[in-house]
Amino acid sequence: MADKVINSDSKENYLLVYPNKVKEDINRAINTMGFIDKETPETYDLETVNKKLEETNKEIEELEEEIERFKRENLDLMEEIPYTIDYYDKSSALKEKMAKGDKYFYLSGWVPESRVDDFEKLEEKYDHTKVNVDDKVVNKKPPTKLKNNKIFRPFEFLVNMYGSPNYNEIDPTPFFAITYMLLYGMMFGDLGQGLVFVGLSFFVDKINKVFGQLLRRIGISASIFGLMYGSFFGIETLIPTLLIKPFDNIMTVLVASVAFGLVLMIISYILGIYNKVVKQENIEEGIFGKEGLAGLMMMISFILIILNIVGVNPLPMGLGFGLLILSIVMIIFKQPIARRLTKTQPLYDSPKGDYYVESSFSIVEALLSVFSNLVSFTRVGAFAINHVGLYMAFEVMANLAGGGLVGTIILILGNILIIGLEGMIVFIQGLRLEFYEMFSKYYEGNGRKFRPIKEN
Repeated sequence: MADKVINSDSKENYLLVYPNKVKEDINRAINTMGFIDKETPETYDLETVNKKLEETNKEIEELEEEIERFKRENLDLMEEIPYTIDYYDKSSALKEKMAKGDKYFYLSGWVPESRVDDFEKLEEKYDHTKVNVDDKVVNKKPPTKLKNNKIFRPFEFLVNMYGSPNYNEIDPTPFFAITYMLLYGMMFGDLGQGLVFVGLSFFVDKINKVFGQLLRRIGISASIFGLMYGSFFGIETLIPTLLIKPFDNIMTVLVASVAFGLVLMIISYILGIYNKVVKQENIEEGIFGKEGLAGLMMMISFILIILNIVGVNPLPMGLGFGLLILSIVMIIFKQPIARRLTKTQPLYDSPKGDYYVESSFSIVEALLSVFSNLVSFTRVGAFAINHVGLYMAFEVMANLAGGGLVGTIILILGNILIIGLEGMIVFIQGLRLEFYEMFSKYYEGNGRKFRPIKEN
């Protein structure tokens, strides 16, 4: 065996130990990498090295104690450092956008209407400062500052993942919060597992308050639906069922989930019509568009026709076909009809032939969209059934293992897997239903989030 000490450009020393037969290969390798060969100091034996190591460790401990003492003596100062760094970082970014001269600088920005009075008082607080508030219409779109109550506020984070609302549409946060909690509870209804989420939320609060509050709300929803389903950690015999057992009523649950999805879609269409017609004064899309009144009529006609086919006749089949044909005509002739009503020119944004070919294809797209939207909500019932079925699989495994301690461990591990894996999947599926099936009908999300500079 051979050994040597090598030194790199960063003044770090490395000890290489290798068999003698690879000595030449090692020498070539270290020379190629630019290491400098050094002889092992003869004065350094193991006892000397250990002694030096103890001295160094002692010095490190003394330094760490001194650092801790400094932290204790300057606790207030240490806590303010992150805020100070953040403040100066934002201030530096603002200075780059200022118009400035030798003695003056000019800065413009957005102030919430509720803080205008405080902003105007800056003129009194700081010398040589002139404040001018102008509420006239400007070219730039103002940023959006959401204002929701404590129950709905955490869901602003999820809404902003899609996009911030603008002032020409309603804030979707309240509707999103209510429907998302309902969807999550329906798919993940279990009293015991829901209470685990509620308990974990208080720990998550310390890491991220928004995530903690979201976890608490969906946990409460899961717990309530767990009572409805009579499920406690997957066991359906410990507590009474207040409404229905999903696994014992598969068809009923699937039909109910589609019916619930239909109600949500109708509300989404109505919100979209309100945004387009009232907020944006866009009759063309609000009345004749496939996400407007025409789209709502198409969806209702689609449902009426299907119900008549399966033998349920709430209204005549002819009414369904009549609504379908009327909605198709409205979508195809959307542009010329809307622009004649509003006396807007030109009647077409593109050549007539191109417009009608494109409109014809949009009919196919609208029909497929209506069908896929409704079918997508079957996943709500499917996950409610799957939730029970997954626990039953672990229950079978526990019985095969002979029960007892091993069986109990299998059931505990199964619940942990269900809480972690299925809980995350249901969270994502709930977002998918909100973003792709519902937001597409009433929410654009093309606004800018208001990001204030705060002096902490």
